[in-house]
Amino acid sequence: METVLESFIIWSLSALVFFTAYTLPRRDVSLGGRWRALGVSVGVTAAFILLAVAVWLTWAIRGPVREFSFLVSFAGTLGAVVGTRTSLYAVEGNERLKEAQELSKLLTINQRVLRHNIRNELSIALGHLEDLETVDSTEDIPETARLIRRHLQDLLEATDRTRRIVSIWETDTRREFDLVEDVQTHVARIREDHPGITLRTELPETCRVRAHPALSLAIEEAIVNAIEHNTPDVTVIVSIHTRDDGTVITEVADTGTGMSEEDWQPIELPEETPLSHTEGLGLWIMYWTATMSGGRVEFAENEPQGAIVRVLLPPEPSFLSLFSDTSATR
Repeated sequence: METVLESFIIWSLSALVFFTAYTLPRRDVSLGGRWRALGVSVGVTAAFILLAVAVWLTWAIRGPVREFSFLVSFAGTLGAVVGTRTSLYAVEGNERLKEAQELSKLLTINQRVLRHNIRNELSIALGHLEDLETVDSTEDIPETARLIRRHLQDLLEATDRTRRIVSIWETDTRREFDLVEDVQTHVARIREDHPGITLRTELPETCRVRAHPALSLAIEEAIVNAIEHNTPDVTVIVSIHTRDDGTVITEVADTGTGMSEEDWQPIELPEETPLSHTEGLGLWIMYWTATMSGGRVEFAENEPQGAIVRVLLPPEPSFLSLFSDTSATR
């Protein structure tokens, strides 16, 4: 009867652990969060086992003690239950907090675009329209119309990039694709749009990654930014290589004037502030695409001059991707 009761206790606790593992694919926790929860669970289980061993040793000092195996088994399974359940709730809560912070940053950027960029561009365009109504010579009409068109195009581009950022945020899935093939497609299109620019590539034959569908768009933004924010004689080099640990690095290096700290530092802050914001939205497209892919963006100085933008993708964890079906990627 004692053996039956002990077995019932151990198997009941084990069933809770298996149930947690069974429901794991349906939980709104990212793959990285699942690995963090697994690490916490292992640590808690080990701590419970060590505690059980310490308790058994205190009993053994007073005389012979049996039940060592049951005590350790009970402590281990209880620690696994406590670790798996509490760690998942903690990780899920932290991810929801981070998601809320990122959403707050996104709303702040959109608000700034709507309040600042759109208002300014429309005010300038309306000012030129008023000049057009009172113009005395027809010779000034084409130039005024050109200025109006330019500001309206800038306004359209700003709203389009804002829409892209929102679309990236709303698309929380990842797909597997050949990064080299996608980059080559975007590079060919950029060469057609900027025929006078020196744009070189250093790419392997293939590089399979699992990332956000807009990852190649972020790389295109990095290339276009390097071209449009430098002189026509700039040289841009796009390269892809893989580290020994499996991290895939896409690097866009240019020989231009470089990037100031004020340009890229705001994306590392919890939120944009009125005194610290980027003028272009291209960096934010890179930032959120890399973030939604489970990676990050780095900025560095190029030697002897210029800037380097790196998009780093960590290797995909194994162990059946911790039971797969990772619908949440944030």
